[in-house]
Amino acid sequence: MKHQRFSLAFCAALAAWGPTVALAADHLDAPNVTGRGQADINDLYAFQSPANPANTVLIMTVNPNAGVLSPTTFGTGVSYAFKIDNTGDALADITYTATFGAAGPGDVQSLSVTGPGGVYATGSTGGAVNTVSGGRVQAGVFDDPFFFDLNGFRNNFTFTGADFFAGFNTSAIVLEVPSSELGGPNIGVWITTSEGGVQVDRFGRPAINTALIGSSRKTDFNLGSPSTDFANFGAEVQARIGVLNGGDLATATALTGVLLPDVTTIDTSSAAGFLNGRALANDVIDAELGLLTNGAVATDGVGANDRAFLGQFPYLASANVIPEPTAVALVLSAAAGL
Repeated sequence: MKHQRFSLAFCAALAAWGPTVALAADHLDAPNVTGRGQADINDLYAFQSPANPANTVLIMTVNPNAGVLSPTTFGTGVSYAFKIDNTGDALADITYTATFGAAGPGDVQSLSVTGPGGVYATGSTGGAVNTVSGGRVQAGVFDDPFFFDLNGFRNNFTFTGADFFAGFNTSAIVLEVPSSELGGPNIGVWITTSEGGVQVDRFGRPAINTALIGSSRKTDFNLGSPSTDFANFGAEVQARIGVLNGGDLATATALTGVLLPDVTTIDTSSAAGFLNGRALANDVIDAELGLLTNGAVATDGVGANDRAFLGQFPYLASANVIPEPTAVALVLSAAAGL
């Protein structure tokens, strides 16, 4: 009965917040990224390399449902940036920026990464490229590592454990760097996409914009900076958490201070996962459902990705086979409003 009362109240709150609320990680999170898949961020992952504990792995994914809803290539006019704060002020002290050239045969694109000191890596998509500091970078199409029963969420929390994102592809940039280069070990990480020098999207932690920011302000959030998150969005986030957790304002206040600024914090000397960074296998939806609802909703029933992750670089599972055109139409209909 408690769960039923919570579900009805939560769904009423979702309806009031607007139709774009989906509790995906960040896929299609705001009006300003509609139809701009190459600049639309899906997720950020940050974790200690399981193959080399002295390295940190940073992964950015874009192009929601690549090959169906979005392209499978990176935008030639888009800059993809990993922002690193090592002083605790939610301002970038180190930035790694990837840019791409026009697609050639097989959709292969040139890849250039700038980082501390200038040129950091150059090469092409589809294979591993060495960086000047002994790290590696690889960009291309992979299986989307995000897992979640989105249909169950939409159906009044009637979770069935069916992974909505199973079989989806995404474009990913996998960057592995020596942790000593980040000025840590305690750092904050977020990612941005920009076109023409203007920021289009940003992401720190899963579901902040999709679940805690109202429809009319989602674009504002994407264009903002973590350093001003608390001032600009703190009251709104606190109020929304208060609705989700049944009116526990003390907990809502405490969680707001954890979730804002929208930055993934990580101790690079530790292999612990979310909220210490975010490893690929971390079930962030279960963790956030439990936190945001004070335990009223503990799981969506999806505990792992549909494809096994690799224990070594580039860590992501290989891309899925894109459906035939007739099947694509069905998938497109099912994914509408993702």
